[in-house]
Amino acid sequence: MNHAIEIALPQPQSEHGGKSPLDWKWPAAPALMTLFDKYSGRESVVRLADRHWEVFAAGSTVRLEFAEGQVGELQRALVLLTRRASSPAPFRTFANVLIAKWPAILELLATPAEKLRETWTTVLSHPLETNVAKAVLKLACKAGAGHWRAVHMPLVKSLDTFVKEGLRQNKRSIGKRERVASVDAQAAIVRVLDAAASEDDLTDRQVEGAVALLITYQHGMRPVQALCLDVTHVRFFRDASDDLACVLSFHAAKQTPGNEFELLRQVKPEWVPLVARLHATALAHGRQRLFNATGPITFWDRAVVLCKRFSVQLDSTARSLRHTGAQTLADAGHDRASIQAFLGHKSAEAASHYIRASFKQAELINTALGASKLYSSLLDISTGSFVSADEIQLAPEDQQIGAVVGYRLVAGVGLCKAGQSSCAYNPVTSCYGCPKFMPSLDRESHVEAIEGMRDQVRLYLKQGISDETPAYRQLTRALAGAQQALTLIDDRPKNHG
Repeated sequence: MNHAIEIALPQPQSEHGGKSPLDWKWPAAPALMTLFDKYSGRESVVRLADRHWEVFAAGSTVRLEFAEGQVGELQRALVLLTRRASSPAPFRTFANVLIAKWPAILELLATPAEKLRETWTTVLSHPLETNVAKAVLKLACKAGAGHWRAVHMPLVKSLDTFVKEGLRQNKRSIGKRERVASVDAQAAIVRVLDAAASEDDLTDRQVEGAVALLITYQHGMRPVQALCLDVTHVRFFRDASDDLACVLSFHAAKQTPGNEFELLRQVKPEWVPLVARLHATALAHGRQRLFNATGPITFWDRAVVLCKRFSVQLDSTARSLRHTGAQTLADAGHDRASIQAFLGHKSAEAASHYIRASFKQAELINTALGASKLYSSLLDISTGSFVSADEIQLAPEDQQIGAVVGYRLVAGVGLCKAGQSSCAYNPVTSCYGCPKFMPSLDRESHVEAIEGMRDQVRLYLKQGISDETPAYRQLTRALAGAQQALTLIDDRPKNHG
């Protein structure tokens, strides 16, 4: 938030400015600016006249120290003029980079337009630096400061920000699945949360760590989104079975002002008691915020400590668990819209990276979809034990097979002798051909499973995946295998009468 009071910098006598950017005619800068830190709920006030600024950002206090005299005044003015709609963390980063790279900023400002591109690649090397330099140069062009004019704006906008290489590295990392937590690591997190939900002697910090872990693991939320939750963002109600249920309302992060939206997420029923305990603690202490932690480091440290209580070493970060959730959805056959909704993104572009990563990993798709098992040991289904719909209903819930396949919720396809909780593969699609699978005699459930896999094939085609890729070929063979399984079920009365 900006205030209307403005102070003009000392102006040069020359109409066209002096040789140094210190002597140019810059716009009048705001006298002060207030910044609100969502992590801590605190405001900072920074003033043009103060050489030192203290900013609350990401739950901690940061001290910014500018140069003395006219140089420091210009530094502070450039920050205030270019960061008018910034949140504390990027504001702090921008100011720190501007101070650290000040000689390069001055050199770029003093460089003639025809030599700018050459100087640019010489004095800068990182996207954070180019972000600051571009903002300052754009301001100079817009204000007509020194030798810069509006006609130079296209040149400034065309300068390389070095962001593309970072994006390429990010895509490569997703493509190689370097950020995906292992199945064992995910199983350990689930065990910790299940155990924590049944413990009565957890400390307040351990409860907070448990809720931090479940929000990050189940919903892929960033720490800032969790730390911004207040008690009014938590809603409890009774479901159809009269069990306590919970819905959380998160702010969508990294949205431009005016485009913010809310993300509603329902907590896994078994973990609702953890949220209820943290909510009750916040109310008892008169705290508006759900979490007592005010920064991302403390937030995640408490999750790590909670895991240690149950002899689990939490090696994953909040960010890696967010990537894991998105990649798991892609591997399970969800489309870009579903992954986009999970991530809380305005665009589906990032979701596409996870889908492509899944396509590149044919073996992992086999694990997620059970494609290779589905047709390679098809004969097992013809010799296995078939079960009726009534037998499925009477069996333990863990043995009843059901899951989302493609766009469909598929259930009633059969029973698992071992139980789904002990199986690392995706239900339904990995079951056909498995020796532990006891298929249902109800053909409609198998038809629904086949349609779900066809949904996945359609998604492949929509994404332009070649029919020569191993993943595509194996999935189509899997469909053929499932169809053969259905044929065996149709022929069973004739063969086993």
